Amino acid sequence: MNAMRPSDAYFEEALRYIPWGTQTNAKRPIPFFAETMPKFIVRGKGCRIWDMEGKEYIDYRLALGPVTLGYCFDEVDDAVREQMAKGVLFSMASPIELELARKVCNVVPNADMVRFMKTGEDANSCNVRIARAYTKRDVILISGYHGYPDWFAADEGPANGVPQFMREYVRAIPWGDCDAAEKLVRHYGERIACVVSIGYDFNEETGGAYLRHLRKLTRECGALLVLDEILTGFRLAPGGAQEYYGVDADLAGYAKAIANGYPLSAYCGKREYMETLNSFRITTTYAGETLSMAAAIATIDCMTREHVHEHIWAMGRRLMDGFNRIAADLGVPGRACGLPPASWLKFEHADPSYPPRLEYLWHRELYREGIFANPRWFISFSHRPPDIDETLAKARTALRRALDAEVKERDGVTPFWW
Repeated sequence: MNAMRPSDAYFEEALRYIPWGTQTNAKRPIPFFAETMPKFIVRGKGCRIWDMEGKEYIDYRLALGPVTLGYCFDEVDDAVREQMAKGVLFSMASPIELELARKVCNVVPNADMVRFMKTGEDANSCNVRIARAYTKRDVILISGYHGYPDWFAADEGPANGVPQFMREYVRAIPWGDCDAAEKLVRHYGERIACVVSIGYDFNEETGGAYLRHLRKLTRECGALLVLDEILTGFRLAPGGAQEYYGVDADLAGYAKAIANGYPLSAYCGKREYMETLNSFRITTTYAGETLSMAAAIATIDCMTREHVHEHIWAMGRRLMDGFNRIAADLGVPGRACGLPPASWLKFEHADPSYPPRLEYLWHRELYREGIFANPRWFISFSHRPPDIDETLAKARTALRRALDAEVKERDGVTPFWW
């Protein structure tokens, strides 16, 4: 039996004071990985992180997506320190707000105007308010995960603190299901204020046909198309899925990668819709916090000057090519899927229980090897060819061990672990 690590004791103590022992659902320790996955991370630099025991990992989770340039990226952190010397928050607006607004509107397609908040949930909620105010309609259709607010969790019901009546005004479309989208739009028609959809579901459908279909349907019924670019913005391309797929959205929400990990979100869109904010109030004290804005300016400048996204795509393709070689060499039924900024190795087998079982065992061994795996492998600007090659060497070792373990543990329970 393994001895208790310092982080294990620390987590037990955290549970006394913090529900889940953490602030974010996705950062809860996964029991199936108790022996190999770290419970806490104490520092990061570039594409690497270190846990409480001092173990080093090449990270492909990137703080759930915000870290696009790399941890402790000097240019960004220097900009924050420079702004910190001037002040964090003031009694009136700061000039830095206009500086960042110009940059966002120059980068994001269809962004004539922009305002800033702190989280992705904020941005998505603000866009729903704008759409309802502009159209004078109440119903919204959602497609994908958009955060915890009531509008995006209506199906969860009273057990999760969401009033039952919300279900009268919200309907969910399975992402990518054009037929379901068409049926709901036809049914609710002129009651629909907006359709809110994520830009990409990080799956095998990489062509953008679904978003273009939503654009067509919303125009037909007079609703607004709102893109949730929280994960796709500044990752697939500087302007996110709008830019990559060429989709003409009315409003969009950005967060995560916009400021390389500093807390900032943006909701933006066409002037006629954004100017609705002149007639009603959406406000919060910390929307003008300057440190995150300084970080965003430095992040966008670096992305533009250093061709960051070309690098991310190149490193993603290098990883995907390596995944395919490993699978072929080891005789594993699998292939790299998705887009290079966030791909994965998909296992395929006639037995439906085999792929999730092997994926679980592989990830368990990846953590042991010092690779912080993720369902979708996020790439940062700090991932360089030696990092990718080291990852692939360790991924090969981990997959060999997983294949051996699969034979031994075949009769065990297959965990649903993500």
